[in-house]
Amino acid sequence: MLPAANRMRKSGEFSQVFRHGKRSGNQFLVVHTLCDGQVNEAGLDEVGFVVDKKIGFVVGKAVGNSVVRHRVTRKLRHILRNYIEDLECSALVVRALSPAAEADSHTLEQALLREFRRLHILRNRDE
Repeated sequence: MLPAANRMRKSGEFSQVFRHGKRSGNQFLVVHTLCDGQVNEAGLDEVGFVVDKKIGFVVGKAVGNSVVRHRVTRKLRHILRNYIEDLECSALVVRALSPAAEADSHTLEQALLREFRRLHILRNRDE
């Protein structure tokens, strides 16, 4: 489970990330991110939702039935829990695509890390 301070819940928060952020994707998922420089452009400081790093998940009906969607969300949540401190962005939304239903946790983690590197939002753990 993600800490309550890191959970994105309001539709306005999701909309801001989709509208003003960058995105990158592969066959399993699409990562939308909003970094600090983009926060000022979007005016989110005035809204006040970017206090901690916020993370949200979108797993639509195309992924599968309710059981499958929740299983994918749990896998993604468990993976991201390990990387919260290393993310260099203010807000992150992970949107799962239908092949994610058949993917195991290791495959999803590799796909997620690939997108983090592509977006340059993952700080090296060696620093």
